[in-house]
Amino acid sequence: MLGWNYIKRKVGGDKVVPANEQFYSPLRIALHTTITVGMVDWLVASPELNKSMVMPDGSMSVLAIGTTEAGRNEIYTIYLIDGAMEEFSLQLFCSPNDKGQGMELREATLFREVRNEMPQSDDEWTVALHNVGDLTYQLDDLEYKRIWGGESVSKVPLEWFNESIIRMEETLNYTNNYMLYERGLPQAVQNPQKEQLLVGVEESDETAQLIHAIGLTIPVSAITVQ
Repeated sequence: MLGWNYIKRKVGGDKVVPANEQFYSPLRIALHTTITVGMVDWLVASPELNKSMVMPDGSMSVLAIGTTEAGRNEIYTIYLIDGAMEEFSLQLFCSPNDKGQGMELREATLFREVRNEMPQSDDEWTVALHNVGDLTYQLDDLEYKRIWGGESVSKVPLEWFNESIIRMEETLNYTNNYMLYERGLPQAVQNPQKEQLLVGVEESDETAQLIHAIGLTIPVSAITVQ
């Protein structure tokens, strides 16, 4: 899935992951642990959410863990599956702490892939990617505003990231390419919320697909790891 992931293309060889490397912070998350995410803050906004977004069904199991370096920052992507076999990703954004000693978790966002397309020709890809990178983007008759690239440029290219994913005693290396959008939810006036939309291309040796994922920012205190 994502590492969400925008041109997702394998760039390195797989290797067996030693047991002592299967344990990750922040939040002391490891492979095969269980995560529960409290979504109470989103209940008031639920009528306004994209209808393709669903809340996790109970606890979720960790299937894989992705790590991405973004300048001085680090992004951890925790790949999850819930009791209803729905897949999610919990993205943890970390940056250096105020004392410059180690990393601190700054933001947590729960994503769910809601749509994917598999164009079969160059012409179909041209059509599918036509609006990606524009100032605004529409999905399910909802309009999202671009976060990356500023407001002075009408169209910007997708952002590239290198991601290393650990799963089932192996590590996989990918190059990802994304664009991030958001929209406000006016009804959540007492606790303003924004729904994110991640758009990108995932590519392997066999297939390539355009993905769309809805993301909801959640308090770190709402995440329980067991």
